[in-house]
Amino acid sequence: MFEVLVSDPSQVAEARRRAAAAAVEAGFGEVAIGQASLVATELSSNLIKHGGGGRLLVGAGNRTLDLLALDSGAGMADVQACMADGYSTAGTRGQGLGAVQRLAQSLDVGSWPGGGTVAWARLVSAEGDGPGGLAQNIPRPPVLRNAGVWAVQTPMPGEDVCGDGWDWHGDAAGRTVFVVDGLGHGTEAALAANAALAVFRRHADAPPTEIVEAVHQGIRHTRGGAIAAARIDWASATVTFAGLGNIAGALLLPSGQTRRMVSLNGTAGHNARKVQSFEYPCPDNALMVMHSDGIGTGWSGERYTPLLWRHPMLMAGALYRDFNRGRDDATVVVCGTGRP
Repeated sequence: MFEVLVSDPSQVAEARRRAAAAAVEAGFGEVAIGQASLVATELSSNLIKHGGGGRLLVGAGNRTLDLLALDSGAGMADVQACMADGYSTAGTRGQGLGAVQRLAQSLDVGSWPGGGTVAWARLVSAEGDGPGGLAQNIPRPPVLRNAGVWAVQTPMPGEDVCGDGWDWHGDAAGRTVFVVDGLGHGTEAALAANAALAVFRRHADAPPTEIVEAVHQGIRHTRGGAIAAARIDWASATVTFAGLGNIAGALLLPSGQTRRMVSLNGTAGHNARKVQSFEYPCPDNALMVMHSDGIGTGWSGERYTPLLWRHPMLMAGALYRDFNRGRDDATVVVCGTGRP
């Protein structure tokens, strides 16, 4: 993903332009590009009108485009009311979020008084080549907090590539999540991260300790990095976590409690005195968070309790918004601990 700062109205056009370019990269047709530009405009305009400025994150996939609008403004007391056409607190026509809701194939908004707003929209291009618009003949999926693993990831400011990486593997018994932070930043860090991801994919069905050991041995030809693997087991309601270096892992419980997970000292690919896993009980209505050290660790889940029941992208976005250090690659990975 890349980030566009939107602190005054003149930057809305830049957000629209860059979102359109990302839509081209994602393989959108001419009509879909225009529709994506409209969604980016509405989300960016809301950052100015209601949030006092913020940032728009844009990520391109294969015929998909993710737009994540983040602000630290006053927040909305009634999100559903704000989604309705004609509702406005800023003297406008009140059609911004309504337009986004009509065009997006997935949409979720988290906001509460004093907590700012996080709005996520996923746009899906219609099948086939040509000028087609966004897909309209697919049902809008419900917001499922346990559906897959979701992440916000950006390179260090000024860099074109990101030295972090993440992936996951799911099966009938649970899911395994892997995060790597290549040492430093830039091209060499990205090479280390990509090598680690390749090893993970070959060993994704192994226990976390075996994954970490395999990656440690398999990236010795690179500059190395910090790594962690976490396995959620649905039958035992546990998470097994193994890490080397400063990849943070935590469970956010419905009570608001944050249960931190332990990573051992070391640098994968270079020095690892010991590889060990730790097991943590977790209910099926918790969220698991893993992040690189581009995100500060001073956060507490209690502040983000209103997001525990929303789509995981909202939690990832809120943590990125509030704790991105701004001087390194940054990755936040979030998933529900329950069975999909």
